[in-house]
Amino acid sequence: MSVLAALLNALISPVVLFLDFYGIVIIAAVILSWLEAFNVLNTYNRFVVVVYTAIHKLTDPYFAFFRRFIPPAGNIDFSPLVGLFALSFLQDFIPRLLIIMAKAVS
Repeated sequence: MSVLAALLNALISPVVLFLDFYGIVIIAAVILSWLEAFNVLNTYNRFVVVVYTAIHKLTDPYFAFFRRFIPPAGNIDFSPLVGLFALSFLQDFIPRLLIIMAKAVS
């Protein structure tokens, strides 16, 4: 097994872990947006503001990509849903691609 093949095989686990984590962040962003819409969040709480800002900084660029193609329908934004579908595809595609590439170089 070559060094490149070993590197590609070693990348599979961190990539899957990152994509799983990002899926959780997307779901948290959706839940936070619902809580904000129904005035459940205390926006004067410093911790809530920090968490809300961090999650939106992580997800807004990803959602913005999908918002270019799918505008909001009324007050409903479908970009998180499409983003989750795309992330689900990537969670399946990227590990398989890395396995194929590792077999090709070894």
